[in-house]
Amino acid sequence: MQRMKPKRDDLADYEQLKARLERVGLVIPGTIRETFLYCGKPTCACAAKDGAAHGPYYFWNRKMSGKLTSKSIPKPKLSLYEGWIANRRELEAIVEKMLDFGANFATCLPPDEPPGNSIR
Repeated sequence: MQRMKPKRDDLADYEQLKARLERVGLVIPGTIRETFLYCGKPTCACAAKDGAAHGPYYFWNRKMSGKLTSKSIPKPKLSLYEGWIANRRELEAIVEKMLDFGANFATCLPPDEPPGNSIR
């Protein structure tokens, strides 16, 4: 099945994607993990058979040099980190759409057209 040549509207959509890229804020890799911990003190309430653990505590998990790394996040800063991770997901979605457009455009390029970066 041959793809259709991109239309002027498609080019406008691509320009909108480029504009969205400019508005993406700070991006960070990884995820946020919420956990509850037991302190290990035998006299603490958490040591009881049905004792509630301490927490919640929040950690930013990401890979660095192939190893999982965690950083504790204070609760007041949690929404900041969540926003940065959401920005990364938005960036990835935009780039995916741009890659799809580029692949379609490259597939439709006539063989006699000179190579180059005609879309900027």
